[in-house]
Amino acid sequence: MRTDRRAGVPAYRRTWAAVRGWMESALAVVRQVVGAPDYQRYLEHHARCHAGAAPLGPREYYAEFVSRRFGSGPTRCC
Repeated sequence: MRTDRRAGVPAYRRTWAAVRGWMESALAVVRQVVGAPDYQRYLEHHARCHAGAAPLGPREYYAEFVSRRFGSGPTRCC
């Protein structure tokens, strides 16, 4: 097994970490394209822009997303 001499981390672990990072990025793009909620992105934004207030929990965030996205009326066109 090869080991990175600088960090002492096996090569396969670095490879899987890179793959996992790529997959997380791809999933975030897909969520953004289809309009699905991205809680992690919300937390990053909240920490940057609203540091004094507590963020919503995952369930509250999703409920807020659904109410803003669909409102109280029907979601179909006909």
